[in-house]
Amino acid sequence: MKKVIGYIRVSTEEQTRGYGLDVQREKIETYCNLYNLANLEIFSDNLTGKTLERPGLQRLLEEVRTGNVERIVVFKVDRFTRKLRDLLTLIEDELEPHNVAFISVSEQFDTSTPTGKAFLQMLGTFAELERNTIVYRTTTGRLEKARQGGNAGGATPLGYVNVDGDLQKFDDEVEVVKAVFAMRADGLTYRAIAAMLNKDGVSTKRGGKWYASTVRYIAENPKYQGLNIYRFNVKEFGINEKTQHTNPALAI
Repeated sequence: MKKVIGYIRVSTEEQTRGYGLDVQREKIETYCNLYNLANLEIFSDNLTGKTLERPGLQRLLEEVRTGNVERIVVFKVDRFTRKLRDLLTLIEDELEPHNVAFISVSEQFDTSTPTGKAFLQMLGTFAELERNTIVYRTTTGRLEKARQGGNAGGATPLGYVNVDGDLQKFDDEVEVVKAVFAMRADGLTYRAIAAMLNKDGVSTKRGGKWYASTVRYIAENPKYQGLNIYRFNVKEFGINEKTQHTNPALAI
């Protein structure tokens, strides 16, 4: 008897949104019992649906390629993938050649029927629209904050802490930054400064060792001069803008 594989997925940010693995598992098992779908095996992932490089999904595809799978059952389409292009590729290139039907419990369709396949494409379109809308809002929000001279994201450099989305000086680390600038003013190379910091047991922002490139990042970072500089170039949304604002409070 061929297998029915249930696939469940939840990423970290989705844990509190009602998409829990236990909920998805229960819905799939209930569906399979209702329609007498036996030999159920469930694969799971705890990763974002934006990538196909998920261990559970890859194991599922390996099973499909053996020809021993009859149906794939998910709670919702976006548990399988959030990208329409990836969704259609998986169904057309992986599932259909092996006569594997794709079933969504909550959307109530089955790709073994023409109506189900058309509905799948429609749902995938809306899922991609939602994702692009979120990306657009996030990007324009960061751009607006940059225009106003605020911190618009990115890694927090040594010497600062991120407080509610804004950078503030962190005195203990500021002294290290000042030492780097002082050694540079004395003519030491980036490599020599890194060696001295490592010898003195000074850690980087992430608690690692110093390298010439790490020192260069500090020596050439405009934030230490009190400048916020951001470049936004998102062709998908027609955004290409550079912003620069002076923020004396950030100067070290």
